[in-house]
Amino acid sequence: MILALLATAAPASAEVLGGVTRLAVVVDLAHPVDGVTADELRRRLAAVAGGRAPAVTLDDGSADRLLLTVAVRPQSASALRGFWLPFSGTYAIGTVRLGLERAVHLPGQAPRTVSAIVWQRERVVATRWSAAGAAITSALQELLDDLLPPGPGSPEPAGGSSVPPRHR
Repeated sequence: MILALLATAAPASAEVLGGVTRLAVVVDLAHPVDGVTADELRRRLAAVAGGRAPAVTLDDGSADRLLLTVAVRPQSASALRGFWLPFSGTYAIGTVRLGLERAVHLPGQAPRTVSAIVWQRERVVATRWSAAGAAITSALQELLDDLLPPGPGSPEPAGGSSVPPRHR
């Protein structure tokens, strides 16, 4: 029964943003990274959300929120000793997570509306610190590709799978 509930509650990628008309965009950058800022990431997410058909209105007070959490931090090679590393220096280690939080109505004796994460994906970043900005940008693009359905005329994934080849 729980599996059926999870399968019913987890929307397919093609319909994740279906029905969303107003959306808040929230970016949490846990540590400053050269080459990427929270405002830049927020603008990119806002452009993608606003570029959909039908367009989504950006509203900071909306109960529906697109959440980007970048938890990539510098780690020194000495802190990572025990692992094979191609050079000594500083590495960027962490995750980039994108999620959609929506207002969900819970029926019952005391019906109420709560926020629930209805879609979420994450990518791991592990690279030289000097390449962290580019790795975060690349991870965000992969997450946006997972979030948004392919446009008209876009090729279907090989083998008919909805999972990109790099994640099979």
